[in-house]
Amino acid sequence: MKELRGKVAVITGAASGIGFGLAERCAQEGMKVVLAGINQDNLDRAQEELAPIGAETLCVQADVSKLADIEALAAKTLEAFGSAHLLVNNAGVAA
Repeated sequence: MKELRGKVAVITGAASGIGFGLAERCAQEGMKVVLAGINQDNLDRAQEELAPIGAETLCVQADVSKLADIEALAAKTLEAFGSAHLLVNNAGVAA
């Protein structure tokens, strides 16, 4: 889908499962992908798995239950890519 090429996707819970699957698909479509999650090692591993696709990625360690982390995620996304076109709030948060 050429209309997605070059667009920016921000995906929380992106290190595994559905979040990683979505990140992989977005990368295959030529999107820039911000991988957000709570565990940096898992984010780094996900980023390595996307590298062969040629994905342009950014890893941001963030706990979506913390406002400061969400603000930092937004700031880092804007700094790196200038905008965000798709936000997938996939992270599981227990109350």
